[in-house]
Amino acid sequence: MTRTKYILSLTLVIILYGCSTAHKMNRGKVVPSDFNVTLNFTTSKGIMLIPCEYEGEIRNYYFDTGAQLTNIQRENPKGKRINVRGASNRTIESGTEVLKSFKIGEIEFKNTFATNSDSEGLKEQIPNFGGTIGRPIIDRANWLIDLPNKILSISNKELSDESFSEILLEDNSIGAPYTMINVEGISYRAIIDLGSTSMLNVPRNTKLAGDLMAIYDFEDQPRERYTVGGIQSIIQQVCTIPLIKVGELEFENVEVTINESSQIRIGINLFKDNTIYIDNINKKYRVK
Repeated sequence: MTRTKYILSLTLVIILYGCSTAHKMNRGKVVPSDFNVTLNFTTSKGIMLIPCEYEGEIRNYYFDTGAQLTNIQRENPKGKRINVRGASNRTIESGTEVLKSFKIGEIEFKNTFATNSDSEGLKEQIPNFGGTIGRPIIDRANWLIDLPNKILSISNKELSDESFSEILLEDNSIGAPYTMINVEGISYRAIIDLGSTSMLNVPRNTKLAGDLMAIYDFEDQPRERYTVGGIQSIIQQVCTIPLIKVGELEFENVEVTINESSQIRIGINLFKDNTIYIDNINKKYRVK
């Protein structure tokens, strides 16, 4: 079996933090309070890269609904240190800072809390890499994401219409976008992780992984992936299954990857042919 060459293949960078830090997620505001901007974005392996301005520089930040905090790329972390953990359950120490002004187009996110660290292995793959946009910024706006045409609208107003189908989110104290998926007639809790390249990623030690491997013929696939702590060389199991359901939506011919991971997640490539609407007014996701 030959090893695949390294390509950018983002896995969720989910940031965990202590109780003393949790309250800082809610700090900050948006200026102006009434806003609506549309811009183009690029992608790398399907992951959204959004041009943002911080500390006078416009750099590419990837958009990650699974990240509990925004992360700034710094070769030398600064500020108070906290431990963060990624999708593969590896833990590193990161610095912390307050983003006095973080701009996307004409929208300014002021005084939001973030971590900072050196994303070695990832920064080399994304030109002019600035870091990760996490939920302290994402949760302060509505985001209409046209993935096929790479157009993004950000607003404090309603941006969807009746042509969208709804994905209900579970109530969660830290705001993570969890929903229920249905696979082979059984419901499972999953996070909507637009910072993951997967269609459906399943942790190896779960009942869902065992049930799927008993039904379908999975193949071993060598891969190098990035998560907290740098690049990992892994062997994962891969298979395409005929159908999964996410809320009112049905997705056919879904590639499932099974590997060491922290939780079941729906990745951005499940929606590669769709427009996604993140509705933070009503705490819903909508897709068409």
